[in-house]
Amino acid sequence: MVWLIIAWTVTRLALLGGILGIVPYPDGPLVINDVLLYSEWSQLLVTGRFPIGDDMWQYPPGAGVIFALTAAWGISPVVGFFVIALLADAGVLAVLAVTGVRRHAGLTAAWVWVASAIVIGPVFLARFDLLPTAMAVLALVLISRPALSGGAAALGTLLKVWPGLTLLALPRRSLVCGATGFVVTAIAVLIAVSLWATGGVSFVGEQQARGLQVESVAAWPYLVAQGLGVSVPLEFRFGAMEIDLPITIAIGTVVTGIGLLAIGALGVARLLGMLESIPGPDVVLTALLISMVTSRVLSPQYGVWLAGIAAVVLLDSRTRMRPVIGLIALSLLVTQVIYPFGYGSLLSGTRWAIGLHSVRILALVAAMVWAIAIIIAQRDPVSLRRSAQESQQGPSAGCSVMPLPPGR
Repeated sequence: MVWLIIAWTVTRLALLGGILGIVPYPDGPLVINDVLLYSEWSQLLVTGRFPIGDDMWQYPPGAGVIFALTAAWGISPVVGFFVIALLADAGVLAVLAVTGVRRHAGLTAAWVWVASAIVIGPVFLARFDLLPTAMAVLALVLISRPALSGGAAALGTLLKVWPGLTLLALPRRSLVCGATGFVVTAIAVLIAVSLWATGGVSFVGEQQARGLQVESVAAWPYLVAQGLGVSVPLEFRFGAMEIDLPITIAIGTVVTGIGLLAIGALGVARLLGMLESIPGPDVVLTALLISMVTSRVLSPQYGVWLAGIAAVVLLDSRTRMRPVIGLIALSLLVTQVIYPFGYGSLLSGTRWAIGLHSVRILALVAAMVWAIAIIIAQRDPVSLRRSAQESQQGPSAGCSVMPLPPGR
């Protein structure tokens, strides 16, 4: 445990050094630009107003609370942000370490979390994504307490939407309890935020015209074409570079729709009791991969999400997702080479950058396909019938604490 803490401290100091330009890291200080933007928003948020009309604002209301806190301490909002980010980071490490020891799974998951920061690079600390990831990790380790798990999922969703996928980890008999915890927590937070500030839900309608960000999977063919000499127009919109072609909006809508259908299929399978024999975090990792591959946006900091969920997956000895995690690690490592210091080469169509980006995209897609194949292979078509029989024989687990399966 001591070596774990030392490794975490050293790696985080190295990341901060790269961000601040103290430790040599090509274009490292550039990654702080988003933190500077958070700082600007914080000045408005502390007055009780959200950045309504700002096309850069893309966060649910809970994020506004965090950004306001970075400025409410009376110190620099930039310093305040890094303090909160490090606290969330340390919190994830503590949860993974304690859970690993209690479940006799060792410290593997905690070590993976420590190492993931180096694989991802400075954006690990210089983006908001640590906060929702921390809530998602908490929701997954609290599966045996569905009401609390649902509450943690709600807090994460109000920070950045995607942690709502952690509800898919709950066994069928606990879904009502988990959903209740989710709804009650979400309503309570939304009421509190609405009493504190105006415009908390403005983000919903801010980016309906968003196209394909160049980092996304759907934009990959355009970048490959550019590498082969085809001129592809690009434009800076909504805080990112996008493919500037009218058809990309339709393509993004279709791809996103496919992703929603696939995640919906996982939800139906959960309701039918077909995923009961599969570790819950495995299902969530699959859903998250689907969400990212079919998203119109695939920013490099999204790797933080995958790192957190992958670490929780490794807490269960039954998981078959280790090869998937290996592919994810490859994708994240290549991503760091491209972003930030290879980004200009990617946009200009330089072939080495296009090649590395192709490895990034193909590894992520392969991870998604492999994860889906594992879920399909492990699904239990007779679980619904068995669940019905169990419900006739005894009371539902409801909101009581559920025993963890053997080996966890």
